[in-house]
Amino acid sequence: MATLTENLQPLEDVSKDIIQILSTLETHTSLEKTLAKEEQVLDLLLETEATASTIIKAFLALERNVAEKLIEAEGKKHNSLAKLCQIEQELKPIAAENARAETELQFLLKELEELKVMEEEMEQLQKEVDEDTTTAIPSAVYLAQLYHKVTKIQWDYDCDPTLIRGVHYNGDVAQPINIDSTQHSKTFVCDYLWSLVSTDW
Repeated sequence: MATLTENLQPLEDVSKDIIQILSTLETHTSLEKTLAKEEQVLDLLLETEATASTIIKAFLALERNVAEKLIEAEGKKHNSLAKLCQIEQELKPIAAENARAETELQFLLKELEELKVMEEEMEQLQKEVDEDTTTAIPSAVYLAQLYHKVTKIQWDYDCDPTLIRGVHYNGDVAQPINIDSTQHSKTFVCDYLWSLVSTDW
């Protein structure tokens, strides 16, 4: 029995050694796996960091580009507002001139309308005068001829209005008439002229 135990003791020691070796091998393999995983994680981390750095650089470039465009747009906006103000200032006198021209145009149109009315009134008056003249002139001519035949006086119509001037024909005798109406009464003038008229028929 003691001999069996003694014989098994080396075998047990070998088993322990094998177990210890196997345990060491498992730990080494596990360590290698851990190191490999850590290397993969590190590679992934570096790749992610590189990707993030690229994205950040792209974002910063985009942000810079947007900022530059915003500044440019703001400058254009400022220039446009300044130009708009300048145009408004330039348009003010033009608008005032247009308003004045519109007022003058309305005034001229009103005057033109009044002139048209006056022209129509003048045409109507001329028509009435023409109608009256057609009737009155023959009568006036007839009366003038009749007065001339009765009085035998030829009047000077071109003399001063205050003068009564003409020539009275009595047979072969021509008697001039020259009376200043401002120096004599109408009755005197009338009586004098009637005195020239012959009563012989």
